[in-house]
Amino acid sequence: MPRYFFHVEDGASHQDAEGLELNGLDAAREHAVVYFAELLRDSARAFWKNGDWLMRVTDETGLIFFTLHFAAVVAAAGGGAPQARSV
Repeated sequence: MPRYFFHVEDGASHQDAEGLELNGLDAAREHAVVYFAELLRDSARAFWKNGDWLMRVTDETGLIFFTLHFAAVVAAAGGGAPQARSV
């Protein structure tokens, strides 16, 4: 079974040194979504300090299979900088 590594960047870089053996790329995609959701759930307050997290899923050589990117854009009504509206 292939081993996949789930590297996270959340303002700091967290390299997955162990990886996880999974039954193919579909299983890695499913695991990545569940794992990312758990990280967000458990660290919601920390997410809002940065507002831009990503997860890169690689093999042992560093070949990137896919990236998940979760970002927040705070609108002016929520205290963010005013955004130009496109027409």
